[in-house]
Amino acid sequence: MDHHDRPEQGPACSVDLSHRVRRHCPVGRGPEAVVVDPGRRRAYVACSRSDAVVALDLDRGVAVWTAPVGREPIPVILDLPTRRLFTADARSDTVTVLDADTGSRLTQIPVGAYPAGLGHHPGLRRVYAGNTADGTVTAIDADRLVVVGTVPAELGAGSIAVDTRRDRGYSANFMAGSVTVFDADALTPLGTVAVREGPCKVVPDPAAGLLYVASSLHGTIGRVSLEDGTVLDELPVERAPVGMCVDPSGGRLYVCNRGAGTVSVLDTRAGRETHRITVGNAPGDCALDPATGTLLVSNAGSGTVSFVDRPWLPGPAQPAVHPLVGRSLPGFALPDLRGGRIRTSREWAEKKYVINFFASW
Repeated sequence: MDHHDRPEQGPACSVDLSHRVRRHCPVGRGPEAVVVDPGRRRAYVACSRSDAVVALDLDRGVAVWTAPVGREPIPVILDLPTRRLFTADARSDTVTVLDADTGSRLTQIPVGAYPAGLGHHPGLRRVYAGNTADGTVTAIDADRLVVVGTVPAELGAGSIAVDTRRDRGYSANFMAGSVTVFDADALTPLGTVAVREGPCKVVPDPAAGLLYVASSLHGTIGRVSLEDGTVLDELPVERAPVGMCVDPSGGRLYVCNRGAGTVSVLDTRAGRETHRITVGNAPGDCALDPATGTLLVSNAGSGTVSFVDRPWLPGPAQPAVHPLVGRSLPGFALPDLRGGRIRTSREWAEKKYVINFFASW
């Protein structure tokens, strides 16, 4: 086929009944974002290391088609009126548009440098791309598929949230430790909210009047008022939260903890974590199937999508902490990679040093 590959039946989904995880379905390398189409019973997954989008049958858990896009697609959104998929291709500086039913490529739109996030306002017929290296937001007409404007943000602009009730957009600026607020219609900046360092995901909850901000560096979720931009509080989660989705009917927020391989379930009314769900390696993002209540989690490190039944209910107790956690570094002597020189733990005794595990997933 010209524009996409229709794969043979892929590997069978492995089954894990712990934490009510129904299945882990292989999709491709580096799956990041996932979006659900409950009417057509499909999910669409952006596989960043495969440079492709994969369509999954929600009921059978098998791939329907795989479509190539630009290099390193991170987010994916679905525009239902046109049945078009949009991906931001970070290393191609483009937004690719696909036919959601067939996977055929419709066009590819140049945007700013390293677009890593997308936002969507169906009413205004707009798609917004957060350009990380430029510190800007590009606005695209969802019907005509042309760029209609650019909003200045700050360095590290990526994830975009849209409050459709107030016609406001929010850009998470990872490097600047801020969120830029802009008019989603006029495309003018309205102000900046200072947040924790490393905000990498923003999600609106218009029903609760809140914007959730995931700080991957601090392992926290900030709660910001959509009305006036006040930072209300922070909720601790596990390591490196990078993806989130809101249950609009149940007062819950699901948070993908990339560094821990878990999803934290937060009670947004009580402002606390109720339990955690063990999924695959390096979960990147999640989405709810409103027809069944199933939570879909894209696992970048496993190349899978986890299907979690009744995710609002606690599963089995988490395993105990390893007995070595918190204890002193044991002695060792090992050859290094430069000439085989023997290095021992005594070299670092009584010294301060930094071990860099950044992006270890």
